[in-house]
Amino acid sequence: MEHTSRFVGIDIASSKVDICWDTAKDLSHQTLRYDEKIFDDFLTKHPGIISNVTVVGMESTGDYHLKAARYFLDKGFSVKVINPIITKEYIRATVRGKKTDKTDAILIHKALSEGHGDCVNLNQLSDEPKELLRLSTTLSHITTQLILRLQSTKRKNLPGTEEIQKQLQEVINHLREVNKTIVEQATEDRSLEEEYIDSIPGFAIKLSAVIHHEIGDINRFHDAKALVAFTGLDPRIKQSGNLLNTTGRITKRGSPYLRAALFLAANVARQYDKDLAEYYTKKKNEGRSHKEILCMIGRKLLTRIHTVLKEQRAYRPNPVLSTKIN
Repeated sequence: MEHTSRFVGIDIASSKVDICWDTAKDLSHQTLRYDEKIFDDFLTKHPGIISNVTVVGMESTGDYHLKAARYFLDKGFSVKVINPIITKEYIRATVRGKKTDKTDAILIHKALSEGHGDCVNLNQLSDEPKELLRLSTTLSHITTQLILRLQSTKRKNLPGTEEIQKQLQEVINHLREVNKTIVEQATEDRSLEEEYIDSIPGFAIKLSAVIHHEIGDINRFHDAKALVAFTGLDPRIKQSGNLLNTTGRITKRGSPYLRAALFLAANVARQYDKDLAEYYTKKKNEGRSHKEILCMIGRKLLTRIHTVLKEQRAYRPNPVLSTKIN
């Protein structure tokens, strides 16, 4: 009788994939061309990889993993996407810290078997507003860098650069217009969830949309701490002997776009929310840096977000919502 594989780990490159799956005795590995017909042939030859039983996992690798994720979802498999930070931690934990496509596939399989990865569905993979908002974030960053370079050039008062400065300003103005169009398209059909987030001090139309699309279904998170961990704002835990340190750097798991939006919202919220303003001042007096405090406020905002989305209502100031998350 064919052994039923519980997990399939896939390491994906632009033109090939490395697949690792469990068999009755050990793990098996195979390198395939990144092609759907090849996947069809692979599944035919391995009947132990069953759609309603086997969980397929892969790293979030830019755009490369999307085709494979859609393929296995269409075939009825449960698909999990793993943050590359997780697999890097597994690589560092190995004796040699060796990294190859084969070992990556094996480590992805191991991470899956230990419960890592976020389940995805076809709707999440086809989230147009999410992609547009990410594009907007990138354009905003590029525009800011161009503005800084233009200002630097003007300060130096270099002869013969007047026309270049003029053209560069036109580029900046055009990028701003393009970005405005992108945001308008991404936010033209606002959901109730976005309006609930927008009711929290610190957020606005774009930020609330970014948060909503990056978080996805709030029911995936049983409490606010799970949402904080997903966002990557939870402290990295280090242990030495019997000593446990939970005050180190944040884990930075999850979407960098989500963290960036939260930091922007935290910086605004600490200026307009009385409780957060007092909290910011208190932590500043304790010697904490601006960035550290914004991270702490970001965790508090996530608690509020979790509450309003779970209860499907607008934000109402309440001491319970400010429960401290270390």
